Amino acid sequence: MSRKKDWFPESRVGRNEQIVRTTAFMSVEEKRILIGCGPGTPNGKWYDADCVPPLTAYLAAYRTYDNPATNSRVAFDNLKEAERAFYPIYRDFYLMVKHTPYVSDATLEEMGFPPHPSGERSAHPVNKSFIAIFVRPLANLVIQVSFRDCGTNRSAVPYYLTGAMIYYVVSDTPVTNPNLLQQSFLATRSPRRLSFDPKYRGKTVYLAARWQNRRGELGPWSEIVAAIIP
Repeated sequence: MSRKKDWFPESRVGRNEQIVRTTAFMSVEEKRILIGCGPGTPNGKWYDADCVPPLTAYLAAYRTYDNPATNSRVAFDNLKEAERAFYPIYRDFYLMVKHTPYVSDATLEEMGFPPHPSGERSAHPVNKSFIAIFVRPLANLVIQVSFRDCGTNRSAVPYYLTGAMIYYVVSDTPVTNPNLLQQSFLATRSPRRLSFDPKYRGKTVYLAARWQNRRGELGPWSEIVAAIIP
């Protein structure tokens, strides 16, 4: 069992920064689904009912304490009370995520947590796992992105991987180097819809994909595909 110092900063400022990172991650539904806390799941219901209320109280107490205009002895006492209520629940949340088999090291680090200790678990290699990507314009600034595993010819994410990293960029000139695809997101299911700002209507978006395993390691690139944003 992890001790606080192994995963939780010693300073109050550092602890708050980590909690804010975790909260930002959990505010994105796709990322919640990635770690098994999607809407309607047991973990998701636990997070919403048991974690969010003390988290909200803690964040409010910290803002009051951290603001010179409202900082006072009362604010400090309220913060300590909020910490005592929230920290044990936050620790339970960390242990739950840490021991979820398909949560990668990269995902843990994005949430503000340390990666799994070396040798704690293995991950399926992705160095030979090729992926194919397809894109179809829908309507009103939305395109549909789908993918399939080249080995099985199936659209489902292989059980030993976390999903497909989709990379894209809107460009006035053709893109032939996937490293120039500056934006990305993790897709845990196919297809996915991608929406754009109205200023990009009629422009060309270029996309490519790579499988990602449980350690956040990436497989070979797919071919680059392109579509006109409707």
